[in-house]
Amino acid sequence: MNWKIQHIQRLQNIALLAVIFCLAPFALSAQQTQSELMDRGVAAGLDQSQLERVMDRANERGVEVSDLQRLIEPAINLAEQDLPSDYIIQKLMEGFSKGVPPGRMMPLMESIHENTPRAVSIANNWTDKPEVASFMERAGERGPQFRQELISANLKSLTQQVGPDELESVLEGIGQESVLEKSSPRAVVAAVGILPDLPASAREGNAARGLLARAAEGGFTASDFQKLPGAMNAAERRSELPAASVIEGVAAQLGSGIPASEVLQNLFNGNVNPGPPGNRPGRPNNGPGRGQGSGNN
Repeated sequence: MNWKIQHIQRLQNIALLAVIFCLAPFALSAQQTQSELMDRGVAAGLDQSQLERVMDRANERGVEVSDLQRLIEPAINLAEQDLPSDYIIQKLMEGFSKGVPPGRMMPLMESIHENTPRAVSIANNWTDKPEVASFMERAGERGPQFRQELISANLKSLTQQVGPDELESVLEGIGQESVLEKSSPRAVVAAVGILPDLPASAREGNAARGLLARAAEGGFTASDFQKLPGAMNAAERRSELPAASVIEGVAAQLGSGIPASEVLQNLFNGNVNPGPPGNRPGRPNNGPGRGQGSGNN
C-alpha cells in the first residue's frame, strides 16, 4: 500500500515540474517582450525615463504586456517617423493614473496617432508666418517649447471633434499682429486648448475665432482662458441667454477696457454686459445701448 502512495506522490511531483517547465518560457517571453518594447522605443527616440514610468505604472495596474504593447505602439510609430509623441505618453500616464482600462484608452491613442501629422502641419504653417515668427522670437528660449505645447493643444482639440478648419481659423484670428503684441505663448496655447470646452453654440461660424482673439488682445492670461468655458456656461445658465448673446457681452466688456478678471467674475455672476445688470444683450427693450453699458432705468 505504501509503495502505491509513494508512486502517486512521485507522479504528482513530476506533473508539477512539467507545469513549471511549460510556464517558464511564457514568463520569460513576456519579460523579453517588454524589454524589447523598451529597446525599440528608445531606439526610435522616445525618452527612456518616460517609458520606464509608463511601464512601471502599467505594471502597477496589472496591464497585460500585449495590451501595453498596443498602447505604446502608436507612440513608437510616431517617433520612428520623427513626429512628436509627447501627447500620447502624457495621456498614457493620465490613463494609468486614473485606472482607465486599456480597452478604453486605445481609441484615444489611435486618434492621437492619426491626428498628429495634421496637428504638426497646422502648427508649422502658423509659426512660419512672419508676425508669428517675431512673436516666437520675443519668447526667447520658450520658442521650441511653445511649438511643442501648441502641437499638444492642437491635438487636444482635433481629438475632441474640433475640425482642422475651425482650428486654423482660431489661430488665424489670434495670429494678428495687434493680438500677438498683447498676448503670450502660454495664453495662445491655452486659448487653443479650451476650444473643445466652449459651449457648442459658441463655436458656430467664426464666433470662437472672434471671441478668443478679442480675449487675447484684451490681455487674457493662460489662467484666464482656462476659466473662460466655465464662466461662459455659468453666464448662459444664470442669465438664461444663448451663447451668442454671451459672446456679444464679452466682446462689449473687453471693448470697454474691463480687466480680464472682472470680465470673468461678471460672467460667473450672470452679468454678461459691462453696464448695469438690467441691460443685458438679447433682452427686450434694451434700446440702442444694447451690450454697451447704457442700462435701462
